[in-house]
Amino acid sequence: MKNWFIFFLFLVSYAYTTKAFAYPEMIRQNYVNCLACHESPSGGGLLTPYGRGLSAELLSTWGGANEAKPFYGAFDHPFLKNWFNVGGDLRAVQFHTKNSQGSEDKFIRMQTGIETSLKYMKVKFVSFFGKQEVDNMVRGKFLRFFLQYQAMDELTVRAGRFIPNFGINIAEHILATRRGLGFDEGTERNQVEAMWSGENWNTSVSFSKQVKSDENPKTEKAGNIQLNYSFLDSYRVGGDLWVGNLEGQGRQIVGAHALLGFTKKFYYLTEFDFQKDFEKKKGLFHFSKLGYEFFKGFHGIILEDYQKEDFKDSLTLANSFGAGLEWYPRPHFEFEGVWSKKRVAIQSDKYSDYAYLMMHYYF
Repeated sequence: MKNWFIFFLFLVSYAYTTKAFAYPEMIRQNYVNCLACHESPSGGGLLTPYGRGLSAELLSTWGGANEAKPFYGAFDHPFLKNWFNVGGDLRAVQFHTKNSQGSEDKFIRMQTGIETSLKYMKVKFVSFFGKQEVDNMVRGKFLRFFLQYQAMDELTVRAGRFIPNFGINIAEHILATRRGLGFDEGTERNQVEAMWSGENWNTSVSFSKQVKSDENPKTEKAGNIQLNYSFLDSYRVGGDLWVGNLEGQGRQIVGAHALLGFTKKFYYLTEFDFQKDFEKKKGLFHFSKLGYEFFKGFHGIILEDYQKEDFKDSLTLANSFGAGLEWYPRPHFEFEGVWSKKRVAIQSDKYSDYAYLMMHYYF
């Protein structure tokens, strides 16, 4: 029964996950800043026309630049070119789990939505509309939105509702450094952010407040800073500081991360975050991802994550490790299959087997 409870938690966590199309692995192709390919300066979400071109040129096994356009070129009109951009996501996952209690399979729809960008001179408004519910219904709701001003080529300022720029914006939002710290999809906050993206140095400063809801009747107010340094074209290291307050109780997080593109095919991402939470518990959150591109668009990956919310309490330990494959056959299509061993100490001291196939179609 304990193992089935773990499986239930695992399914629920994924059911609420709506990963943005973030791809920090592009570090291996010498892309150290997210703004080159995404409308959001911190990456993820709607791709720029340049980013769509790269999805065909560098990421996909087959396909051309015209195929990568939104809705296969349906909005490719001179009138729209300079001020309008559109995209969207359909995402689902097939799960399989097996342990001493038996096995089970389940199919879950994860994401359905449309994202648009409206631009006028140096100002643009970006929004994502559509929330996939656990009953397979789609709710009409703006999950994230922001108004952005391009003050200089290097400086952007934006305000709205979006996920804080903390650590590495990896696609695997259930890992410890995202979900464990409260930075996964579905945790968008009202905030103001300024970001400087230079040739080697990149920094962002933001102030945010949690959105009040039934799940979060109390809201954390926080400020955070991120500083990154890029070198040798395909390497980036950085650090983060988070200072939050929840009705007089503080939370601090100090983190370090690295994106290392050893070659055009071989890359490594890792992050370590130390947290002192509202109850003054001190803990560690970590993930790593090692990848190799066997041929264009087809990757083998090894994933590992670890979290221990309280160094003094062994029952707060949760960790997993596994391997998988990622394939981008053509523009608009993404598949990821992963098998892993996962342990949640508060439920069991034994590892359980999990496997999933994620299917993503982006317009």
